[in-house]
Amino acid sequence: MTRPSVPAPPGTDLGTPPHVEAAPGAAVDAVPDGPAPASTDRGRRRREAVMDAAEQLFVEHGFHGVTVDDLGAAAGISGPGLYRHFASKDALLMAVLDRIWELLAPAIERAERLPADEALEALLEAQLELAFHRPAALVLLVRELRHLPDDYRRLAGRNHRRYVASWAQTLQRCRPALGDVEANTLALAVHGLIDSATLRAQALPRGSVTAQEHRDQLERLARQLLHG
Repeated sequence: MTRPSVPAPPGTDLGTPPHVEAAPGAAVDAVPDGPAPASTDRGRRRREAVMDAAEQLFVEHGFHGVTVDDLGAAAGISGPGLYRHFASKDALLMAVLDRIWELLAPAIERAERLPADEALEALLEAQLELAFHRPAALVLLVRELRHLPDDYRRLAGRNHRRYVASWAQTLQRCRPALGDVEANTLALAVHGLIDSATLRAQALPRGSVTAQEHRDQLERLARQLLHG
């Protein structure tokens, strides 16, 4: 994607990333103003470690509450060493958010190729994977997107509409009686159920359910919504 130096509470404005704004499955464009992506396994592992550390620190302390030295220390490198992987702290936050989109983009592509029932399964699985494996990134998407450049946020908004449209179109293929507004509302309701319940899992009584049981429960409830 071409982007400068994704959107609201989970399930209500969950964006699809700037790098899937083009045709489904389009290759991710290079970031024009940052370091080239790591080309070795070691470099890729280090880059992932930096993003993992940043994701946790940004959640715990907020984007502006974390320094470059904090990020480097958490990732096991010097603060300035961060710039070998990312052009700026903004670019690092965008990379953390982009990992959400790297998970969702293939589901959108698959949904357009698959029969309706299978397409809906692919989208539901992607939403569950996102909520259970990237919950911290979802928090950042809601809380920290405002710190990023306007162009990035506008792209996130456009791609949010594309992501919801993929869900709505698939729902209408499965349930032709659904109107456009109903299909969009149903898609957002399912996102809200999955994302919000996952992010608030700590409110459940301690030891009441395992993570897998919680996921299974949410999947059952989502299916009830989706199939009426």
